[in-house]
Amino acid sequence: MGLMPEFFEDMSWSNFQRLVIYHQKKEANSWDRTRVVMSYILNTQVEKKHQKKPKEILPLWTDKLAQILKASEFKKVKVPTKEEKEEMLKRVGK
Repeated sequence: MGLMPEFFEDMSWSNFQRLVIYHQKKEANSWDRTRVVMSYILNTQVEKKHQKKPKEILPLWTDKLAQILKASEFKKVKVPTKEEKEEMLKRVGK
């Protein structure tokens, strides 16, 4: 990752994890471009029934992540009404 020792020592654990995830995603994007080029080359040389999508040629961990995010459909946070806010504040004692 090219970290200098001084920079690494000053980092918190969460910042280090973010940096690792960033570099992994960057590498996955690079491989994604590579597999797209591979599919272009393959698909121009074979018949239509034997053509493959880039995900079929070289599966990546980001493919599974995208499927999980699509399937889960994160629930939207319900914004409380004015009455609900007042009721919560009464419970807390303010």
